[in-house]
Amino acid sequence: MCSVLIAYISLGVNAQALVSSCVMSIPASLAISKLRYPETEETLTTGRVVIPDDDEHKAANSLHAFANGAWLGLKIAGMILATLLCIIALLALANGFLTWWGRYLNINNPPLTVELIVGYVCYPIAFLLGVPRNGDLLKVAQLIGTKLIANEFVAYTALQTDPAYADLSPRSRLIATYALCGFANIGSLGTQIGVLSQIAPGRSGDVSRLALSALIAGALSTFTSASIAGLLIQDQAAYFTPSKAS
Repeated sequence: MCSVLIAYISLGVNAQALVSSCVMSIPASLAISKLRYPETEETLTTGRVVIPDDDEHKAANSLHAFANGAWLGLKIAGMILATLLCIIALLALANGFLTWWGRYLNINNPPLTVELIVGYVCYPIAFLLGVPRNGDLLKVAQLIGTKLIANEFVAYTALQTDPAYADLSPRSRLIATYALCGFANIGSLGTQIGVLSQIAPGRSGDVSRLALSALIAGALSTFTSASIAGLLIQDQAAYFTPSKAS
């Protein structure tokens, strides 16, 4: 997590906005999770909790435990890598077909892609987050769509380096920075299923069943943080103005 945060800061994303967004997303995610999946029955942790012994995976000694941990880490790392490659490849394939089809419909600038379609779908979300109606609505919506379809690293890279987003107003840039800070995307969806299925093989069905719902809840929690930041922060330009010390 720290390495990801440092990577985003190295791109030029405001560190204060990133850290505050991470902190704000904690209560937001808990609240939205309870709204999405309310705990109506008696919780198992109200009384005494007894964790049964797992004799099947119990290590014989410290060396055995190290070996089991190393093997589990390799499986998880391989699962993450394979999942990301598959998701990115499928996204590129879909974009290739859409771009080819868009040429026959004279959709060339910008080309027809999954990100463009999701960007228009996210147009109302950008409006509800408080993005000014000065031409920034579609740009922020496309950034949100890129984050949901690809990942937040691609979206932050576009926000910082793409000339199309260079003229975003300070308010729009601040809201976009908060709205993109999260792992709610299709790639993380596959990673979540793969990793949690390796950690708890017996619950893989539950993980797969709730994965899409968790993605939507995670996206809503980051949108909540973005809306609160847009509501409370008045001097948005100060977040993107280099200090005299730097």
